[in-house]
Amino acid sequence: MTKRMMLDASAQTRRRVGETIARLRKKMICLAASAVALSAIGTHATAAEQPFPSKPITMLVAFPPGGPADVLARALQPTMSKVLGQTVIVENVPGAGGALAARRLLNQPADGYTLILGSPNEAILAPLTNTAATYKPEDMVLLAPISNHPLVVMARSDLPYHSLEEIIAAGKRTGSNGLTFGSPGHGSMYHIISEYIAQTTGAQLVQVPYKGATPMMQDLVGRAIDFTILPNIGNSIQLIETGKIKAVNVLDRQRMPTLPDVPAISESNIPQKQEMVHSVWTGVMTKAGIPEDRVRILLDAANQAIHGPEMGQALALSGTQPSPSQSLEASASFYASEIAKFKNMTQSIALSPQ
Repeated sequence: MTKRMMLDASAQTRRRVGETIARLRKKMICLAASAVALSAIGTHATAAEQPFPSKPITMLVAFPPGGPADVLARALQPTMSKVLGQTVIVENVPGAGGALAARRLLNQPADGYTLILGSPNEAILAPLTNTAATYKPEDMVLLAPISNHPLVVMARSDLPYHSLEEIIAAGKRTGSNGLTFGSPGHGSMYHIISEYIAQTTGAQLVQVPYKGATPMMQDLVGRAIDFTILPNIGNSIQLIETGKIKAVNVLDRQRMPTLPDVPAISESNIPQKQEMVHSVWTGVMTKAGIPEDRVRILLDAANQAIHGPEMGQALALSGTQPSPSQSLEASASFYASEIAKFKNMTQSIALSPQ
């Protein structure tokens, strides 16, 4: 073999070796990519297969410990924990008319691990009336209603008027300086309803705002204000029973079992009485956007707890029954109607957010 032929053979051998190495390198890259892809699929499958819930769930309460909302949240706790197989932790986050608790909820991932014991005050009215509430009512979802409490017109014990009809008539008299009503905070449900009654009837009713219901009720007992509108729960029950304040009307179509001698607003001769039927609901709420399978697991646990013995005992103190179980679609429709109602009321009374 000539020297030239040997050089050509050597070049061909090097070329074949280079091609083989390139093919092997390409296969190795493909295998590595496949391994990464399979690993990602495996990780995703593991996450998807992980049961929900796999850790404790937090139930936020927008008011201090010991109040009506706190009592209801703790009544939910035992049964929900048992059904879910995870501890439900009640956390009180009071402040800003419920906006602090709502913001805490909305700052969490939409994964179902944070709930809130909600009502119109923090879910709807805070973002409509409080500049510190930087969220929309639609950012939250009503999961399951717990109860519905009719509102009661409560007056100082020596007020010479014995019904809302008489209070309105006194507020419409020529030369009247108006009657004072207490509210547990600017923009609260009870403030808005009182202002709405004043506007629709033409009565002169003057708000005296307080930082919470406790100091307001102290002034009502002390006769510093004329009346207020609240649900008959908590401390007000005893105050009425002992005669320190008096209940003059229930803002409902029928009388309350716990106040059988107090007329329903439907019994009055007020022309606008159909617009004066008001109640405050409470419910288990959560952030919008949680996967539907998790929402249904939470709904089942909440419904079992709402109709459990602990909740029955808690609601019996105020003469209220648990709300009937309903579908997510029914809850969504009810919540949407409540948003529309309160938006209309705040616009009607030209309430400025503060």
